[in-house]
Amino acid sequence: MKKITTTYSTKYMSVNELPVYKKAIEIFSLSRELVRLLSADQNILELSRSRDRIDRISDYLLSASLGLAPRIAMVESSADPLVRLNSLKSIHQATGKLQKYCDQIESRNDQARLFLKQLRSELGQFRKLQSRWAGRVRELN
Repeated sequence: MKKITTTYSTKYMSVNELPVYKKAIEIFSLSRELVRLLSADQNILELSRSRDRIDRISDYLLSASLGLAPRIAMVESSADPLVRLNSLKSIHQATGKLQKYCDQIESRNDQARLFLKQLRSELGQFRKLQSRWAGRVRELN
């Protein structure tokens, strides 16, 4: 009998080898670089306390992108179907928020256009990977 394998088979690969996980890491790296560009003179840990709107949006963007990879790992490692489905929902919501933050940054800062274009492209690729991966996870529940 012929064995069928999928791109996301976790029996043969660890979480950090999943394409959706790798893309989440890329999104975080791009977000971090974008935030460095936007707030060059400010410590990243102090962004949330800033009175400047662009700093707070940058903080939200960084927080949302930072949460993607751990949530993916939680979905892959949890045996509880409810935890898995709630984490999938959270990942989907975070992706939408990231797009919204990109829009808000673009309307306030023209310097960041190149990073935003690249980040939006990565978000689009992530959405496609996430959709296929989430479908596989839902089938397993």
